[in-house]
Parts: sequence; structure tokens; C-alpha cells
Amino acid sequence: FSAGVAIGLFYYSVAEPVWHYKGWGGARWAHGNKGYGNDNEDATHALMISWYHWGLHGWIPYTTMGAVLAIMSHRRGFPLTIRYIFWPLIGERCYGWIGDAVDVLSIVTTIFGVCTSLGLGAMQVNQGLQRLDHGFYQGVNYNIPADAKYSTPLCGGTGQTCAEGKEPYGIQTNVATQIFTIVCITIVATLSVVSGMDRGIV
Repeated sequence: FSAGVAIGLFYYSVAEPVWHYKGWGGARWAHGNKGYGNDNEDATHALMISWYHWGLHGWIPYTTMGAVLAIMSHRRGFPLTIRYIFWPLIGERCYGWIGDAVDVLSIVTTIFGVCTSLGLGAMQVNQGLQRLDHGFYQGVNYNIPADAKYSTPLCGGTGQTCAEGKEPYGIQTNVATQIFTIVCITIVATLSVVSGMDRGIV
């Protein structure tokens, strides 16, 4: 859960309400689309739909999977794998290739979901480190030296090009930094898993 929802919630916690508030994509509750209302009503609806999306709507898949796994494990005595959720439907075939396919599919989709969340998190960490490194506060980069070659300090970022005589300064928002961040997070997560439940999260 923390790897899947938490990163997405942090990433979209501002973007999604603003997106709904502005009515981009034709949100039907924006007063510009329905012909009445005001900005305050639009803001209320934007927060309401975001809470729905990350609240009830977001928790339904987690609670459904958790409840079915709990029933099949604690009441029926099956191992905690996805294949045994289908025992009432396919019975003994859970032990065959159909059960293997279900487990493989569940692992692959979980990996894709966690990788997406990890990618979003790496972009956030990269942006945060870049802002800290540059001393960014209220629109001013306080840590960047007053040198003409650093007049475009972000020119080393993704999609940016440094002009002649210009150099990037410090940490940049680019793929290399994000890959490094992912490697560090993966190492820490692996150490945490290897340490076991007795030692807790490293």
C-alpha cells in the first residue's frame, strides 16, 4: 500500500484538485461548463472528487484483495497467494498451469505498479534535492554563485541545453539523477526486506 498509493497521493495531491478546479478536460462541475456557480463551489467539488478518488474509490481494490486473501488463508488454510482466491471457481486447477499463470500475472502487475510509483517518487526526490541544492526559496536560488556561467543553472536538466559559455550548477533534474535515486531506494528497501520482521524497517 505505502509503495503504491502513498507516492501517487503525494505526487497528485495538489495536481489533481487543481486539475479538477480549473476544469481541464471538461469537468462537468466547473461553473464555466454548467452556467452557474462560482469559484468557491468549483474548489469544493474539486476537493470532493479528489477525496473520492483517493478515498473510497482507491481503497476498494485493496480491501477486496485483502478480504479475499484473509478468508482463503485463515478460514480455508490456503497459502497467501493470489491463485487460491480462485479456488471456489476453478478448484483443483489452482495447482496446475492456470494457477501458475494467475500468480505470474499478479507478480508482474504488482511490479509494474510499484515501478510506476517508484518512478514518480524518484522524480519528486530529484526535484526536491535540486531545489535544496540550489537554495531555492520564494523564486530565488540563494546558493548559486554570482557567476555569468551559472546564469542558467538548470541547463543540465532533461530537455535543456546549455548555451555556449554556460554551465549547469549542482544537482540537475534529469534521468541520471533519477536512476541514482532509484538505485539508492532499491538498496535501502532490499536491506529492509533482508533484515526480516524481527529487526523492522532499516
